[in-house]
Amino acid sequence: MRRRAFLLGAAALPAAACSGPVSLPIPDVGGVVGCRTPDSLASFSTLGGAPLTYEVTGAAQSFRADPRFIELLEEWAAGWVSASGLGPLREVSTYGAFVDRCDSWHAAGRAFDFAELVHEGGTVSCRYDVWGDDPAQLPGYWRLAASVASRFTYTLTYRYNAQHHNHIHIDNGVNGFEAPSFRERSRTQVQLVQGVLRHVFGRDVEPSGRYDEQTRSAVRAVQRDLGITVPLSNADGWREFLTGAAAA
Repeated sequence: MRRRAFLLGAAALPAAACSGPVSLPIPDVGGVVGCRTPDSLASFSTLGGAPLTYEVTGAAQSFRADPRFIELLEEWAAGWVSASGLGPLREVSTYGAFVDRCDSWHAAGRAFDFAELVHEGGTVSCRYDVWGDDPAQLPGYWRLAASVASRFTYTLTYRYNAQHHNHIHIDNGVNGFEAPSFRERSRTQVQLVQGVLRHVFGRDVEPSGRYDEQTRSAVRAVQRDLGITVPLSNADGWREFLTGAAAA
């Protein structure tokens, strides 16, 4: 049996998901209250054709989310399977999606927490709390982080805080259902860029969370290698950088 652990600060309840310091205000959009009730959401038990399991128990389980968010997840999964080179998904382990507590985008049904992806040809673990700085795990972790960030602006990795040492959190609270873009002042996005530069592309970049000249220079070098001519600040340039990392 795979080693499992509780989400920091969460009880052993189904679909615990993450909350606390990652919470963002959930706006009312078009007269619709941002926080949702379970019966207003869709149930899903697979992702990319693979069963969803709850990381705490290892049991197959269904979760709830906004129907459009589920569609976005499915679109992402198809792209990831194609880029990863690991073959079809066989299992997706998660800490949850919707949480009936109005303090984060989980309450809007527009967030998801990845713990582990099991493919036909290999596994990508988000359990930094288990494997730490294992060089065998880091490239796959950051390739996955880059892939989800190409669809979901708010992608939180273990660099964000200790609550995210056992999962990657994603939500579309910033970009909605539009293409994400890069902001130099976004600490979470800069952390992701620096993690990708270090562990996917092998660039010696200090993980400072600041978009400094060392980071800019490394980004330009990777863009040249990938043949990317569009700036990172452009939505297309951001997507090309991230999809290039996912497929590296």
